[in-house]
Amino acid sequence: MNKSKKSMYTAISAIAFTLVNGLLGLIVLRLVISRLGSDFNGLNSTATQLVSMLLIVEGGFTLATNVALFKPLAGNNYDDINAIMSATKKTFNKIAAIFLLSGIAVSIGYAFIINSDLPKTTIISVFVMTVISTAFDLAYAAKYSTLLKSEQREYILNAIRISTYVFSQVLIIAVALCSGPVVLVRFFTMVGAIINSLVVGYICKKEYPKLDFGKEPNFAAIRGTRDVFVQKLTGMLYGTFPIVYISATSGGTVLASVYAVYNSIFSIIKSVLYAFTDAPRMGFGQLIAQQKKEYVFEVFLEYQLIVILSLFILLSTAMVLIMPFVHLYLKGVHDANYQDWYMAVFFVLTVFFEILHIPSGNIINMSGNFKVGKKFQIVAAVLLILFMPIGNHFWGYYGILGTILLTSIVLAILEIGFIHGIYFEKKIMRFFKMILPNLLLFMVLSYVELSIFKQIDSVSKFLVAGFVLTIVNSGLGLLLNYIINKNLTVGIIRRAKALLI
Repeated sequence: MNKSKKSMYTAISAIAFTLVNGLLGLIVLRLVISRLGSDFNGLNSTATQLVSMLLIVEGGFTLATNVALFKPLAGNNYDDINAIMSATKKTFNKIAAIFLLSGIAVSIGYAFIINSDLPKTTIISVFVMTVISTAFDLAYAAKYSTLLKSEQREYILNAIRISTYVFSQVLIIAVALCSGPVVLVRFFTMVGAIINSLVVGYICKKEYPKLDFGKEPNFAAIRGTRDVFVQKLTGMLYGTFPIVYISATSGGTVLASVYAVYNSIFSIIKSVLYAFTDAPRMGFGQLIAQQKKEYVFEVFLEYQLIVILSLFILLSTAMVLIMPFVHLYLKGVHDANYQDWYMAVFFVLTVFFEILHIPSGNIINMSGNFKVGKKFQIVAAVLLILFMPIGNHFWGYYGILGTILLTSIVLAILEIGFIHGIYFEKKIMRFFKMILPNLLLFMVLSYVELSIFKQIDSVSKFLVAGFVLTIVNSGLGLLLNYIINKNLTVGIIRRAKALLI
């Protein structure tokens, strides 16, 4: 199977998982808030993000292993593959042990810091169960997942995730409907995660019969982990620290629940966008190892235009529908104020800049420029560490959101500037030709459509508006780029036709 097909399968499976995850996730989120309360929802969301913070101990080892496996996998060299995978297994076992011990310690300590009215035993139980399922994945399934990702077979992982996620969410819905013990929500999440890890291991053993973890480990082949670690640190601060910070300060778990609702909604949008940005990244790693830079650049431009088009279509639609959706979704919930236009705008802008630089960031990593990526991530980490407490002190959680937005803008400037200005040698104007017309159209359409679709007070009106906006914005986006970026747009259409055939 060629790289384009693998990318397509990965993108389709990622979108399928996003839809399943999004729909079930929103159903569960609504039930948890209405039946079990915003306090518990804030706690549950904080537990997930706290564990994501603790995953900093993984240190970017997975990405470094992916890059190390490209060449031996391309040559079907199982001597080298097994040596790298033996090193991967040993390293992940150490990471899992460190994660488990530190996770339990942090769970107990954080239970006495978090601003919540729930019993300490409930808080600790929720945290510890989250830690256990993640530690099991690190110790057992992470090595197999790394191999599948390096071969662009993430669609297998996505298929497994869909099945186990549906299983666990159905059980959680039953608990919420029966107003059962709140700890069962996290317990069934843990069970689903452990089953997912077991299935990944079983499938991988069938798919790779030549895989042998008994070979002498080759740790030297896995380079750049220290540089990638900084990316992990920044990602942790950027993606998970806000909700943990909010829940521990005056906002508490109730305000963390408000943040979690908007984060859940925009996570669906980001997941769809990540399906387009992440699906080809391993293919680009193989392409960079096999082709000349000029050829890689032309393929990269098509990739970037697909991402920009996807951003334009989804965010222009989301800008109009976000507040009506929140109103309809949480109608009747009064234990927290979920109608927050400022938060909605912050999320739209942050997602735009966050996704915009992902293609450039992927090229930086897949080309092995970890040291360059490290420098950019250090700048971002410093911004987050310095300005998040300052922003929170003066402007509350809006200051936290502003810091995240600022960081995403700075990262976009640095990574896009490096790829288009240095790596591909002074081709930054090609990027501006893509982004500026789309950005202008996005702003004009958002202004006009917000004035047209003012009254959306029912589910039927919401669905009709969503359908109309998606069709109109998609058509206008394609038309604009056919005029401004005709060769790239035609190339994307031809590539899509070939894949469908």
